[in-house]
Amino acid sequence: MYLELIQTITPLLLIFMTEECVDIIFVKFNILHGDCLKLIISKSLGYAIVAGSVFVKFPQIGKIYSSGSVVGLSLATFVLETFCVIMSVSYNYAQSLPFSTWGESFFILLQLIVILSQYFHYTSSKVLMLITPVLVPALTGILTTLPHQYLALGLTASIPLMALSKVLQIKSNFMNGHTGQLSFITNLMNFLGTLARLFTVIQEVDDSLILINIATVFVLNTVIVLQFLLYWNVEPPKEKSS
Repeated sequence: MYLELIQTITPLLLIFMTEECVDIIFVKFNILHGDCLKLIISKSLGYAIVAGSVFVKFPQIGKIYSSGSVVGLSLATFVLETFCVIMSVSYNYAQSLPFSTWGESFFILLQLIVILSQYFHYTSSKVLMLITPVLVPALTGILTTLPHQYLALGLTASIPLMALSKVLQIKSNFMNGHTGQLSFITNLMNFLGTLARLFTVIQEVDDSLILINIATVFVLNTVIVLQFLLYWNVEPPKEKSS
């Protein structure tokens, strides 16, 4: 009876572990098996990150909408971040890597499309606002069809570009002396998400490009969170009404 039950739920268990681990934990009852525990934790964290990413930029989207302003936000930061996330989605999808190790990039890309459209709306760039929701998905789809060597090259290029996108925002915060319309909740979630993602990539993905990319983003996300603490009580100047 017990073994029949395990066979029935094995497809569900395989979401979080290998068949070998199912046998070790549920048949041989070695529940403290080190490698299997690491894999289960990694898979669980991975899916938690993907689930959290569905809403990670909602606070930023909401803050822009409620304020009707993009003061303190760097357009270059969001454009570069969008390109880098496009490369991440294209590369991981083309490599058929587990969705639990990169799914957050897909949902973040959708939210970046919204943020870019907001930015162009509040800066009166209506044409760009209309083009963005079409251009970004089209570019992503095209890139997934490229040969591996070109995608690898693009992902390699995205590492310094992603770093640059964060550095530009960090510089903007320092120059302004405040964090403007940046959302603390979004950036805190980015920080925690990249911390957890470092663990899952180390456990599940044997790809130094992806590891370097995540590690770089984690360090810079840490700096941005520290800036929020530094400028916590500083209010951005009010925009002058014309």
